[in-house]
Amino acid sequence: MPDMHGYDNEKINIVMLNMSSFFDWDHGIVNRNWNIMNALAKEDRIGKIVGVDFLPLGWKKAVGHYFKNILWEIKTAEMVYGDLMSACYRRTDKIFAYTTIESVYSLRKVARELRRVEKILNLKNIVFWSYNPMFVEFIGKLNEKLFVFDTVDNWAEHPTYTKMMRKRKLLRNYKTISDKADLIFTVSDELKDFYKEMDRVKDVHWIPNGVDFDHFNDPEKIKRDNKLSKIDKPIIGYLGTIESRIDLDLLVKIANAHKNKELVLCGPIWPVIKHEFKKKLGKLKNVHALGRIKFDDAPSYVHKFNVAIIPHKVNEFVNTMNPMKMYDYLACGKPIVATKGAGIEMFKDHIHITNDSDKFIELINKAIDEDSPEKQAERRNAVRKHSWTARADKMTELMFSKL
Repeated sequence: MPDMHGYDNEKINIVMLNMSSFFDWDHGIVNRNWNIMNALAKEDRIGKIVGVDFLPLGWKKAVGHYFKNILWEIKTAEMVYGDLMSACYRRTDKIFAYTTIESVYSLRKVARELRRVEKILNLKNIVFWSYNPMFVEFIGKLNEKLFVFDTVDNWAEHPTYTKMMRKRKLLRNYKTISDKADLIFTVSDELKDFYKEMDRVKDVHWIPNGVDFDHFNDPEKIKRDNKLSKIDKPIIGYLGTIESRIDLDLLVKIANAHKNKELVLCGPIWPVIKHEFKKKLGKLKNVHALGRIKFDDAPSYVHKFNVAIIPHKVNEFVNTMNPMKMYDYLACGKPIVATKGAGIEMFKDHIHITNDSDKFIELINKAIDEDSPEKQAERRNAVRKHSWTARADKMTELMFSKL
């Protein structure tokens, strides 16, 4: 077992309830949770971070979770704690991953195991930090001095999460979070209003998403060959998961109106919309669904786009989200056409914004025609200061001010 002592008591240690698993992150899914965790790990005042994999609901999910996140990692990582149903292993000097299927039948045991991990790692000054509104049972049970909730979208408006947990229960959980959290962060200003409706105003901070600017401007990553290298037509590109928030009808109109261009979708298609996607877009010859793109390869794809798009539906869920892809596109200097959504207005001078599908189609041509090296430099400069490091700095300051 590794030596866990020699710890600086002035630092904060974090137990973080994740919205994804480390396995997912290792295989191409990168989200705010992953970026914030890694940015916090670079902070001098942060000690260790124990990231808790997304807790499986139901035995079907638990079986897949067990093979991916427990059996595999036991063979490939330095173990800190483990039994038949749970494991905690070291990822980096500061980041540890705890993964379990105990949540299927005993959240109390999960809490007990996490307290045991805290003892093994000699954690003091613990902050319980959550991204997952499905589990509020851990609040006050992890020896924490502070409870922080980072609100990524409103899950009560997302059809995938409301299939896992009823909307009414999710809203009750958000109310519990609203009542008990010492600090609440939100990705959008609109989410501050969401908490205001629950009578929570104090210590609710809008901290939008950010970007790893250097990653998207790394010459070695940019010049890599990929599936787009042989396309000789203008590319209308999308980077991200194809899920219920995507307006498939708008994608059909784009593809049909721009037959002299290629519509390239770089991201996995969620199972719940695969049938609809195939029915509407499967026979269109200029549509390319490339599947999941690793984060390390993303710069080489985005830099080959002639125009980048954010074709979201306009609904309550989209109104609370702050798309990370917007920052990634801007970091690459790409012209963007987007539907309206939370945070888009931050860069209204650099993004073409419309909810009208016909106008959206027109703006794609305009964005390509008006593009220039000068405009590309302006877009990069506009987003450069919005780093994940800056976001983590602010979050750390707020935590220490509360402590």
